[in-house]
Amino acid sequence: MEEKDTFSIKGVIQKLKEYVENYADLAYLKIVGRGSKILPGIAIGVISMLFGFFVIFYLSIALACFIGELLDSYALGFAVTGLFFIALILLLAIFRRAVKKMFANFFIKFLIGLRKDDDNEEQHK
Repeated sequence: MEEKDTFSIKGVIQKLKEYVENYADLAYLKIVGRGSKILPGIAIGVISMLFGFFVIFYLSIALACFIGELLDSYALGFAVTGLFFIALILLLAIFRRAVKKMFANFFIKFLIGLRKDDDNEEQHK
């Protein structure tokens, strides 16, 4: 009778080890789950940016050629197009803080949206 009522330290330690292992496994699976949502988004973003770069590149060459024909000098056409991009860079430098804030807000909303999606999935289980 006394053996059933005694407190087993070894049993508690074993259960604690199992709990820690299960908690670590759960944390790992949550990280993998979130990574599986974030990484494809990053990959699509990078690919989209790459395609966007090529579109802007070729359109700027076309614009430079068009302006060059209007001015009867391809060199002037490319110079005007280059000045346009320099003006964009200057505007970006002037409004740097506002642009940073805009991107920060976008990413915060995106990450909070992922968190809400995870919470909704856990509630429906």
